[in-house]
Amino acid sequence: MRAWQSVMLAGLILLIGLHAWCSETQLRYISDITTLTTLCYPQGVKLESDPIDGIECPDVQDPSLHGVLHLGDGEHPICIEMGDEAVTLHVDVDGSGTLRPMDWERTLVDGSLLASVPFQIQYADEQTASYQAFLVWSPATPTVVTYCRNSYQSGEIELGGKAYRLAIVDEDSDGRYDDLDRGTLLLDTDRDGELLLMTDSHEIFSLAEPFNLEGVVYEVAAVSSDGSWMQVLKSEADVSPKLPLLAGFPAPMFEATDVKGEAFSLEAERGNVIVLDFWASWCSPCISELPTLEQIADEFSTYDMIVVGINRDRSEGSFHAAIKNYGINTRQIFDSDVGPVGDTYRISGYPMTYIIDRDGVIAARGLRGEALVAAVRGLIESEE
Repeated sequence: MRAWQSVMLAGLILLIGLHAWCSETQLRYISDITTLTTLCYPQGVKLESDPIDGIECPDVQDPSLHGVLHLGDGEHPICIEMGDEAVTLHVDVDGSGTLRPMDWERTLVDGSLLASVPFQIQYADEQTASYQAFLVWSPATPTVVTYCRNSYQSGEIELGGKAYRLAIVDEDSDGRYDDLDRGTLLLDTDRDGELLLMTDSHEIFSLAEPFNLEGVVYEVAAVSSDGSWMQVLKSEADVSPKLPLLAGFPAPMFEATDVKGEAFSLEAERGNVIVLDFWASWCSPCISELPTLEQIADEFSTYDMIVVGINRDRSEGSFHAAIKNYGINTRQIFDSDVGPVGDTYRISGYPMTYIIDRDGVIAARGLRGEALVAAVRGLIESEE
C-alpha cells in the first residue's frame, strides 16, 4: 500500500473512531431553577438617571433610573421608577425596544425587591430562546440592579450504554451556555434519579471539566448557545472518579505524612473508628472546635479510635504555630490550602468533619460539638 493511502486510511479510521465515541442529546428548557438549586452568582447592571437613547419608561411621573441587561447577543433595557408609595420595574423582555411593567414577586429580608422576569433572548444566528432571570433592586444601593439565572436546561444522555439524567446551568447569567468555563454540569452519576446539589457533590462538574464514569473519561465537546443541544466525547484526560462523600459510602483513601514525620495511611487504619477534622488556623469555628476533638481523643482512647486533623493553612509555619499556641495533641497532617487530601474530599468550608467506621465507611459528616461527640459515642457503643 502506498504511503499516502496509508495516511488516508489512518485518518478515516480516526474519524470513524471519534464518531463512535460521540454522544449527543437534546435538552429542554426549565423556567424555575429553585427546584434544582438556590445557589446563585449575581451579576450587576449600573443604573443611570439619564434615559437610554430612544428608550423611555412608559408613563413615568417619578424619578427613574435606567440600565441595559445584556443577554445572548441582544440588549434588554430596564427602568426603575421610584415613586413615593411604590417602586416600579419596567423591562424590555424581548429586545423589541418596548418596556413592560413587571411585578415584584417578593420583598427580601434586607428590603430588596425581587422579580422573576421571562426574557425572550436572541442570538447572532437569529435563533431565539426563553430565559428566566431574577432581578433584584435594593433601596440601599439604588443605582444597581443585580441579576442571575432562574432557568436551566435538562435532559438525559447515553454514555457507556447507560442513560444518565443531567442538567446544565449558565453560571454567569449571560443567556449563553457555550462558554464551557462559565457553566455547570449536573450529572446523575450514581443513577439514583436525583441530582445532588451540595457544594462537595460527586455529581457537580464544570462544563469544561472532564469526568470519569465507571473508569471511562468523558468531556463536554460543545453546547449550543441556547443550551438546547450538547455533545460529549471520550477524553484522553487522566481523571479519577468523583467518589460520593455521603454516609454509607466508602471513605476515599489517602496517604500522607504527619507533623512528626510519620507515615499515615487511611487504608492501614481499618479497624479503627476515625474522626477526620479538616481545619485552618485562621478559622475561628475551627479553633473553637479543638477542645471537642481533644475530648473525643481522650474519652475514647481505649476503643481503637483516633482523631486526625487535616490542616489547610497556606503556610506550614502557621500550622506549626497553631499546634504550639493551642496545645494540640491529636495527630495532625499539613495538607496546605491546595493539598491532595482536601482536594480528594472536595473541602470548600471549615471546619469539616468525617466519622469513618471500622470498615472504612463514612458514618457521619459535618458534625460539631456535642453532636460530634454523641455520634462517635453511638458508633462505638453500637459495635460493642
